[in-house]
Amino acid sequence: MHHALKQPADLQPVYERDGRESPYCEPKSSRIPTPNLDASPALAPIMAFRDHLAGAHEHNEQVSCVHDFFDLSCNLKHCLIVFNDVIEATGHRAALNVLSRDRLCARLGMSPGQVVDLLGKGMGVRSEPQLVADNDAPVLQSGQVEPDLHCLPIPWHYREDRGRYMSASIVIAEWAGQRNVSFHRQFLRDANHVVARLVPRHLRTMVDQAREAGETVNIAIVNGCDPVVLLAAAMSFDEPIDEMTVAASLHETVYGTPLQVVKLPNGIAVPADAEYAMTATITLEDDDE
Repeated sequence: MHHALKQPADLQPVYERDGRESPYCEPKSSRIPTPNLDASPALAPIMAFRDHLAGAHEHNEQVSCVHDFFDLSCNLKHCLIVFNDVIEATGHRAALNVLSRDRLCARLGMSPGQVVDLLGKGMGVRSEPQLVADNDAPVLQSGQVEPDLHCLPIPWHYREDRGRYMSASIVIAEWAGQRNVSFHRQFLRDANHVVARLVPRHLRTMVDQAREAGETVNIAIVNGCDPVVLLAAAMSFDEPIDEMTVAASLHETVYGTPLQVVKLPNGIAVPADAEYAMTATITLEDDDE
C-alpha cells in the first residue's frame, strides 16, 4: 500500500526527488532556530518535509514527469520548484531541488562546518525514535488499496536513462534484528515493482545474508522525509549502525522534540510525517536496473 500525506486533508501530497545484483523491490500495498550543539535545545516547531518548500517557484501549468521536470529545472537554473499539476499523477504534487547544500544550511541556520558537527553529535549520542499510533501519523491519512506506482509522480529526468526512477527515496530495511536506512535509486519496472542496484554496503550485506538463509527482507520505501532523516540516511559507517537512531538524535538536537515513527503493516517503522511510505519486500529474484 502506498500512503500519501494529506496534511491538512485538503492539500495534495508532495513527491520529492532530488553492485552486481539487482533485487526486485515489490511494493504491496525559516522557523528553525540555530541549534546549540552543546546544550539542550529549545522547543521548536516540528518541521515536516513540506515546511521546507517555502519560497519555491510554483509551477501551475500541466507538466509530465517524463523529462518536463528536469527541462524546466534547467530553464530556471535549478531553483526550488513545486509542480502542482502532473499529467501522470492526478492529485499529487512534486518538488524539485529541495535539499541542495546551500539551501539546507540556510534552512538549518548553520554553516557547512556546523552541519558536519551536527552529524558527528548525532553519531556519538544516538537515541530511539518515538512510536506513535496510526491515527497520529499523517503519512497514514490516505493511500492506495491496489498499488499502482505509475500513478505517482516518479520522474524520468535524463533521456539516456531507461525510464522513470525514484532517485531521492530512502529504503528502511529490517532483518535479523538489524535496521538499515539508506538511499537507493529505483527503476520503475511496472505497477508494483521497482528494481534497485545494491552496492556493497550494509543493505547489500543484509540482503546477501537473508538470501543465504532463503529469506526475503521487509522494507519500506519512503519519500518526502524531514531533512534530518535524509541526512542520517546519507551517512556511511564502517560498521552497522541504525541510522534511524542517528536521525532521532538529530531531530532532538535541531527541533527539541522526538522523531515520531509509525509502523507499517509489514512491521517497518517510518517517519510519521513523511509524504509517502510504501510497504515492500526485497525478493529473491533479480532483474536489470
